[in-house]
Amino acid sequence: MRLSRYRVERLAYLVAAKLVNEKPVELRVSPDEVESLIAKAINLNLEEEAAIDAEVRDLLLKHSAVMIREGVDQRTAFVKVKAELAKRRGFVL
Repeated sequence: MRLSRYRVERLAYLVAAKLVNEKPVELRVSPDEVESLIAKAINLNLEEEAAIDAEVRDLLLKHSAVMIREGVDQRTAFVKVKAELAKRRGFVL
């Protein structure tokens, strides 16, 4: 899933504000740095998911002739293959 830069920043801000205000953990960095680190983590997660999506598209493209012949639904195949690749990589969707 692709999020705009604004949405990533807003999500990071909201999570950081909750951590700073509710103090469920001891923070050893400034609130701004917490927000920055959260935004970085979100972006890394999105990049990893995008890489999985690209790999799934490549796999499905390689097998598209068989899929068409067998009448396999592309969207269903995409979801299933993506789930399997994510599982193998230890990536939580």
